[in-house]
Amino acid sequence: MTLALARLPSPRVDRYVLAALCGALVATFTATSRADDAENTAAARTLGLQGVQLADEGKCPEAVEKLQRAESLHHAPTILGRLGECQVAMGQIVQGTENLNSVVREPLAANAPQVFRDAQTRAQKVLTSATPKIAYLTLRLDPADAKANVLVDGKAVPPALIGAERPTDPGTRQIEATAEGYLPVKSQVTLLEGAHQELAVKFEKDPNFVAAAAPAVAPAPVTPAPAVPPGTDASAPPQQKSHTAAFVAYGVGGAGILVGSIAGIIAISKSGDCPSKLCKSQGDLDSLKSTATVSTIGFGVGVAGIALGTILLVVSNKQEAPPATASAHLDRKFSVQPWFGLNSAGVTGTFQ
Repeated sequence: MTLALARLPSPRVDRYVLAALCGALVATFTATSRADDAENTAAARTLGLQGVQLADEGKCPEAVEKLQRAESLHHAPTILGRLGECQVAMGQIVQGTENLNSVVREPLAANAPQVFRDAQTRAQKVLTSATPKIAYLTLRLDPADAKANVLVDGKAVPPALIGAERPTDPGTRQIEATAEGYLPVKSQVTLLEGAHQELAVKFEKDPNFVAAAAPAVAPAPVTPAPAVPPGTDASAPPQQKSHTAAFVAYGVGGAGILVGSIAGIIAISKSGDCPSKLCKSQGDLDSLKSTATVSTIGFGVGVAGIALGTILLVVSNKQEAPPATASAHLDRKFSVQPWFGLNSAGVTGTFQ
């Protein structure tokens, strides 16, 4: 079977293909974006012409709706300028002058259409005559530390503007304010064109207001102290059981078994030189007997030590006597003494 391997293009060819694909995608997106921009621009032009026509006829409420739509689709100084004019004419002086300021301050390109420059000139004239009409309202709270929410004509006033001059349209403005623990406040103020006026928002305590109670904190559980029998010192630390004597006995027993084991191994090796206890010399016989004796004694001490340690450990682990008699048990003394015989050994213990 023969396998044919396709020849891969060189990296240089791949780069050219990738660049061509990217260029095609960019061209496609650009064409789509331009198509969308063209549609939006055409729609904005239509709405703008309709809005300007309504404004020229003195129908600013209808014109504002058309001009706002046109501006949202495509910005043009001609549209925004006429929008600001209509807003000023409708009494929305603050919003209108802001739009006019945007038109006047907008930098235009050297090749910008003449109509854009004419729109800036026209906006400047309207701005010059409308700006002095803006009124300034200062709201102050009484009490000053009240955490209040204040509305002017339904629009929230930021806390940063409480106590500061707020540019406001002239005319009658409705004031609403609420604060926790106080009765709601409603009032109105009439502002003249270009006036600077202060208004005190006075709160009265709400007699039916009940402050939210802080959540109760449950007391920490108290663990009862263990009962202390009469006649004992409650402050004395509990006595710890001691297994020292048992461990000493185990140590002696272990050492005895170790010595006995070593001596036994030596005795067994020597017995090979004395079959049927018939040694070549008296010295070999005495050495064999001595080694055997040491082994016996070692095993005896070991067994006795382990037995005694076990007994002591069991006794110490028994249920403690009542505290009243504990001191008597603590005063007792224990002693261990090994004993050795001719061919035997052991351990004796005494309690006092």
